[in-house]
Amino acid sequence: MTSLEHIITELTPLLQQYGYWILAIAIAVEGIGIPAPGQSLLVVASLLAASGKMSLSSILLVAGLSGFIGNCCGFWIGRKFGHVLVNKQWIKPRTLGKLHAFIERYGTFGLLISRFIEGIKQFMALGCGIAQMPVKHFLIGNLLAISVWLMVFGVAPAYLHDEMEHILAFYHNYQALCWAVVSAVVIVLLVLILRSLKKRRLGL
Repeated sequence: MTSLEHIITELTPLLQQYGYWILAIAIAVEGIGIPAPGQSLLVVASLLAASGKMSLSSILLVAGLSGFIGNCCGFWIGRKFGHVLVNKQWIKPRTLGKLHAFIERYGTFGLLISRFIEGIKQFMALGCGIAQMPVKHFLIGNLLAISVWLMVFGVAPAYLHDEMEHILAFYHNYQALCWAVVSAVVIVLLVLILRSLKKRRLGL
């Protein structure tokens, strides 16, 4: 695992030179399906915000919009040109098979879960487009996924910066457990919210 110190050393100069632009571009192209250090840049930017060198609110706004729009672009490309990507094997058959199996198993929540799995998160939006997921379902899943992702990799580092080395080590060693717990918490919250809304509609 790449140490946190190495990530900070490598990416801090980029953020200092290009600011929020490099953060926006890296996260957006990741959503389209092009590998980029978007998540790592978000963590480092959050740590810089903790020391007062960047604005946390600006970081979250830029990262949130870039992630959401980038994923929407990836989804649109998958819907419109998925057959071209598959025929030219720009997406490997093995990767495509994994994406289809993942989407069939988890549906909309797959967008949330995939944000915590390297190798899938970069192609998930494309995969949803290729699989012709309903637009409404994709938008809901995308918004949910970006919101949770921002909390974990944008807000948490700013407030837990002293423990980030241990937290990242745990995350890399137990990725499956981490996203399973996060997903379970989010699902429970959604169920509670939906029940509350249903009771209000019924006038209970």
